[in-house]
Parts: sequence; C-alpha cells; structure tokens
Amino acid sequence: MVTFETVMEIKILHKQGMSSRAIARELGISRNTVKRYLQAKSEPPKYTPR
Repeated sequence: MVTFETVMEIKILHKQGMSSRAIARELGISRNTVKRYLQAKSEPPKYTPR
C-alpha cells in the first residue's frame, strides 16, 4: 500500500516535470501505481487503525 506521503511526493515530482517512469524508478514503485495516483481526482483516503 502506498502511503499518503508517497502520493504527495508523486504529485510534487510530477509538477516539477518528472515523467511517470522516472518517478516510479525514483520511488521504487510501478509505473501503473504512479499513473493511478496522478489520474485520481482527489486525495487518497486516510486509513485509521482499528
């Protein structure tokens, strides 16, 4: 599962002009994961412990 901090880092790196492939390589996650969070319209839900 990708953390909220990772999602924010994906968005920041993308705004700086980095490609999805470069972001994925930098963060050690798949390109599809990067694309999924870039295409998301809202922030990911914050999960709380039970």
